Amino acid sequence: MEEQIPTRYGPVRQDALARLQWSFDTSRLLGAADQADQFCSPWREDLRSDLLALHGMAHTVIHGAPLTTPPGEETLTEMAASLSLVFSDAAEALRDLARMLDQIADLATD
Repeated sequence: MEEQIPTRYGPVRQDALARLQWSFDTSRLLGAADQADQFCSPWREDLRSDLLALHGMAHTVIHGAPLTTPPGEETLTEMAASLSLVFSDAAEALRDLARMLDQIADLATD
């Protein structure tokens, strides 16, 4: 069984802690907080309104519903592709964040 050591925030695996002390830059967590702000801010307004506009466009094109969103400069397919790219980029950033957090979670003794 791997040796564990007590800390003020609970026991951790000694070898895992030694590895992180050598290789983990805790300031990356501050960067993650900034990334979370950058990701969440647009959700509140821009992405939500874009998704609602896309819904209106798609509902009209796919189901023949009455026009609810006036046609703009961006086509249905362009808007869908643009939003898809935003979400793909965000998903990759969140996966990177999860991998970083997993390094700390791996300190767990059980």
